[in-house]
Amino acid sequence: MFTRILTGYDGSKGGQAALHRAAVLARQFNASLTALWVREPLPRYTDLPGEPEGEAEAADEYFRERQREVSELAAHYGIPIACETRRGHPARSIVKFADEGGFDLIVVGHSDHSELWGRLLGDTADRISDHAHCSVLIVKK
Repeated sequence: MFTRILTGYDGSKGGQAALHRAAVLARQFNASLTALWVREPLPRYTDLPGEPEGEAEAADEYFRERQREVSELAAHYGIPIACETRRGHPARSIVKFADEGGFDLIVVGHSDHSELWGRLLGDTADRISDHAHCSVLIVKK
C-alpha cells in the first residue's frame, strides 16, 4: 500500500508516537522510512557576540540526540530508518521534502497545544494535511 514513508520527528511526545507508528507501518508494508527534523532558522542579527555559533552548536547536538533515538527505534523494529534535517518552517519543509522525495505517506504527531490555541494559529499537522500531495496520518498519543 505505502512504499515511501516520511515522519516528522522533533523528539516531542507527539513526534515519538508518530515515529513508532511510522516504524510499524514501514515494517508492515516493507516500505522505506525517513525521519525528518526541521529546525527553525537562526536569527541573523544578535546583540551578543558568538550567540549564533552557540545556537548552531546546540541545534547540532539536539539533532545528534534525535538521530540516536531514531537509531535505537530502528534497531528495536529491525528496520532501517534514514534520518534527515532541514531548516525552515516545519510544515512547509515537511511538505516540500515529501513532494521532492516522492513519499506516499507522511506521519506526524498531533500537537499538545490547547484546542483554542490550535484554532487560533493552526498547528503543524493541520498545515501539513492541508498542503501535502500525499496521504497524511496524524497520530494522537
